[in-house]
Amino acid sequence: MKEFENMIEMVTHNEDNPDTLGGVAISMNGAESIPLRKSIKGTDAVSTGKYQKFVKTLNGNYPGICKVNETLAPYTSYQVGGEADALVIPKTITQLESILRMSIKENIPRFVLGKGANILVHDDGVRGLVISLAQCCNQLFHQGKLLYVGTGRTVKELVEYCEEHGLSGLDFMSGIPGTVGGALTMNAGAFVGEIGDRVIRIDALDEKGHRIQIRHADAGFGYRRADGLKGKLLLGCWLMMDDGDSQQLTEARAGYLKRRAEKQPLEYPSCGSVFKRPPGDYAGRLIEAVDGKGTTVGGAMVAPKHANFIVNFNQATARDIYDVIRTVQEKVYKKFNIWLQPEVKLVGFSETEKKRIEAAPDEMETN
Repeated sequence: MKEFENMIEMVTHNEDNPDTLGGVAISMNGAESIPLRKSIKGTDAVSTGKYQKFVKTLNGNYPGICKVNETLAPYTSYQVGGEADALVIPKTITQLESILRMSIKENIPRFVLGKGANILVHDDGVRGLVISLAQCCNQLFHQGKLLYVGTGRTVKELVEYCEEHGLSGLDFMSGIPGTVGGALTMNAGAFVGEIGDRVIRIDALDEKGHRIQIRHADAGFGYRRADGLKGKLLLGCWLMMDDGDSQQLTEARAGYLKRRAEKQPLEYPSCGSVFKRPPGDYAGRLIEAVDGKGTTVGGAMVAPKHANFIVNFNQATARDIYDVIRTVQEKVYKKFNIWLQPEVKLVGFSETEKKRIEAAPDEMETN
């Protein structure tokens, strides 16, 4: 590992320029702590003093990159969700750092958004600032088998880059939605591996907006988790790849995509797998065993094609999707005494709403 870190230092001769780095899709103060936007009934969130002043300052300092009362549905894979007080799209990492520190100083709630592939945004939206990394985070290069990718890049772009340059080791991630940042945050994987298996080091901003580096051993990678990355804004990561053949990688990617298309309802908006795999079992199997396929609330439905997918098949609301999640959990719990843990992250929901899907009913009663 020390040899690899020395190689990183050789490659990063231009790393002092902050705008050469990428960026990621996580909440800096936790998606769970983002407050519901309409917590003041009948009052537009931006019209309240603190938020109005902050947005005015933001627009003054960075004209043209701030959208007020922006609907978040188009920015999420579920295609649902209400408005954010303000959506800001920094053009550079320098702008990103400055905006982040402004929000920290003014105690403005903030959420960093990637491709919105693993989140469910409340119908009433969220208060505070949503930061999109669509423009400022796109670094992707390699030297030998050492690869650096900005966390605003999509997993699709990363896999295709590796294929083009004969770099093996991540082809199993073909078809995984979202950004590299989101993949790191949940240690995404499929079939034969996880992205954390390849990580050497992660560049990030801490809770105060200061630049830090997180080594693999400190990231806390586990099944659909990376505890050491919580509360950090990930800028990019170094991956150690293997030599591969581009043609073989192309064929492997096609195979993985075919398997996904055969088993997953890709024709409808969804977040991918909704529930984590319970120990020694599969969420999909348990849902099928309670006749959960086809369970419908409003425009949301448990996909007949794959029981661990809840799809937006007919103009669903976030509440529709939330209610299907809860219904499925209760059915499985009643028969198997297993509470399915959600993989999707709730944004803008109340603490009570979040706890209702995170813990079994009897566990909530004892807390």
